[in-house]
Amino acid sequence: MSTATIRVRACLRGRSIRRRINHPDRLNDPMKRVGKRGEGKFERISWDEALDTIASSLKKTVEQYGNEVVYIQYSSGIVGGNMTRSSPSASAVKRLMNCYGGSLNQYGSYSTAQISCAMPYTYGSNDGNSTTDIENSKLVVMFGNNPAETRMSGGGITYLLEKAREKSNAKMIVIDPRYTDTAAGREDEWLPIRPGTDAALVAGIAWVLINENLVDQPFLDKYCVGYDEKTLPADAPKNGHYKAYILGEGDDKTAKTPQWASQITGIPVDRIIKLAREIGTTKPAYIC
Repeated sequence: MSTATIRVRACLRGRSIRRRINHPDRLNDPMKRVGKRGEGKFERISWDEALDTIASSLKKTVEQYGNEVVYIQYSSGIVGGNMTRSSPSASAVKRLMNCYGGSLNQYGSYSTAQISCAMPYTYGSNDGNSTTDIENSKLVVMFGNNPAETRMSGGGITYLLEKAREKSNAKMIVIDPRYTDTAAGREDEWLPIRPGTDAALVAGIAWVLINENLVDQPFLDKYCVGYDEKTLPADAPKNGHYKAYILGEGDDKTAKTPQWASQITGIPVDRIIKLAREIGTTKPAYIC
């Protein structure tokens, strides 16, 4: 799908912001608390008074304690605004504080801190294929991936998913404890799984792929470290590679068979075997 045909569509939450902006009860002037906290007593003040109050308080705090005591919470205000947002670092609020000597920040974010740190170690990059690449695939397998509900501009992603599948007619398998909006009748099969057991399912699939010689060995030899003895780092323990772990030759001496995975995930043994064979024999497959 050419980039010229892609139109980013706002999600429903984003579309609803217009109601906030135009709502008759929206505050259009600053309000100053005149009672005790929690009493709900406020009075209207001018913008000049509000700005002077904030500037005076900020100046007094920095002069007494230093810039490091001024903390701006990530995404306070409206994250999509121009003047009101506090993130990213190029926003007006952040730039103001940088010019004023800096402020206390935080590592990561409450949205994607873990995945932003983990993905480069796992894949070498945060980048992945576009959803539109599904049009070049014959099989789509979603492991707990629910872009319609959890992705920024989920409505846009759902649109691209639908258009890509129309072109490819790819089989779509959704693995998720819930029947999600991403599935919502467009999936060919929904595989419910016990929450938090995706890794066990992957291990059971890997056991089938290895034992039925469905792995792409040249790819593993070239791009992966620690898959088997050949690519295991010299300082790693014997049988510390992934293949040994799957086959039960590692420290835990437990083969990750489909039977083992089924007891953990709740997915039938024969379905795990079938899924592994589908992934191993369908080229190209889109795993997300």
